[in-house]
Amino acid sequence: MDFLRQHQLDIIVFLQGICLIIAFMTLITKNMSRSRKRAVFCMELSCFLLLTVVRLSYIYRGVPGRYAYIMLRVSKVSDYFFTFTTIFFFNMFMKDIFLHEGAMKKVPVLLTIVDFVFLFGICMLVVAEFFGLYYIIDESNNIVRQKGRVISYIDTFLALLLQLACLIYHRKKLPWRNFLPLFLFLVLPMIASVAQFFLKGLALGALSTVGLAIVLYVFEIQNLDMAVEKAHRLEVEMLERYKKELEETVKIRTRELRVANEKAEHLLLNILPRDVAKELTEHPDRVIAHRIPKATVLFTDIVGFTKMSSGMSADETVAMLNEMFSLFDERAEREGIEKIKTIGDAYMAVAGLSSKSADDGEEEKMVRFAQGLLDDVRTFNETFPVKVQIRVGINTGALVAGVIGKTKFIYDIWGDTVNVASRMESTGEPMRVHVSESTYNHVKNDFAWQGPVQVEVKGKGLMNGYFL
Repeated sequence: MDFLRQHQLDIIVFLQGICLIIAFMTLITKNMSRSRKRAVFCMELSCFLLLTVVRLSYIYRGVPGRYAYIMLRVSKVSDYFFTFTTIFFFNMFMKDIFLHEGAMKKVPVLLTIVDFVFLFGICMLVVAEFFGLYYIIDESNNIVRQKGRVISYIDTFLALLLQLACLIYHRKKLPWRNFLPLFLFLVLPMIASVAQFFLKGLALGALSTVGLAIVLYVFEIQNLDMAVEKAHRLEVEMLERYKKELEETVKIRTRELRVANEKAEHLLLNILPRDVAKELTEHPDRVIAHRIPKATVLFTDIVGFTKMSSGMSADETVAMLNEMFSLFDERAEREGIEKIKTIGDAYMAVAGLSSKSADDGEEEKMVRFAQGLLDDVRTFNETFPVKVQIRVGINTGALVAGVIGKTKFIYDIWGDTVNVASRMESTGEPMRVHVSESTYNHVKNDFAWQGPVQVEVKGKGLMNGYFL
């Protein structure tokens, strides 16, 4: 105790400097809420002023003179006042703690009562100054305690006890890192104040209050660091989760895009040859036109289709054509024949369009394809009530191929070769393959033929045809 009495003023100066530093650090702290920052700053500033007036009261105590009397009077009343304001700002700090860390919807009632206790203490301080209720200053400028000073102690203790009761009652709402410093701030100053009541010459209450206010700031900074670290971890977790969700979304969208592209490509390949589809995709604005030096064209037609379809409903007609032409399509895909289009009951196909397939074997391939078509018709007739017969015509020669139009476009072929193939079909016989002399010259040694048979071709005159 003697050591404290001898070095009390030095300790007060040291604590004053710490309070000012903490007040400044509070102002520049970015992660602290505005309400929390206001409470901590005011509390530290109040502690600084409390230490200042306590130090002044010890300096001018017992010093003669009017000036010393005034300084002693001002410092003593300020001592009581800043003790009350420190408790008041600590009360603000507790309110903010319970509203945020405690997640309470409204301020606890006990802390609201503390505000009224603070107002009562200020009022009693004014009364005490006029009537000498707490202390008087004698002729030697020494402070003489009065019995009424017990009221100030009771008022201070009542505020602290209400705060302590509130803290204990709501202890489960706060984590230990918040509960412990608040508990120490309330209990230790009360013990120090009791000791000060019996020990003269020591400002134990003020020193303990200021010291714990400093400790309170340290705990608050630690809580902020933990909150920032937790927020950082949460942010990292959210980013990782967002990254995984984004990657999964990209995978899904990529898969959907790939499926859509495959569907679009499949649809395009159903309309155009593969080489033409690739060229049209890479150069959508380019005119697609090719001159084919040698290709083999096939036409088929259903014999008596007009009369046959007149006795059938629309659904039956379409179903019949769809079923039979589907067999033709499947065969064309298997045997590497390029289907061009269907016109009514006519089916048109070609071999030798691509540079890879333009060899001497395309004519033979087309004739075998024609034989397969006849087999498909026979298979079809096994299940269809109306027996169907087709004519098949084939011709080989040069032609022009290309894409017509920008919407609902179609790949088509033109030239005398196409016209002659159509004429071979129309002048043929049911369920027989009729080829031109051009085609015959390429495959005459591969199949058994009948002919020649002369047919009239518009613009060409008489031409030789051969039946397989």
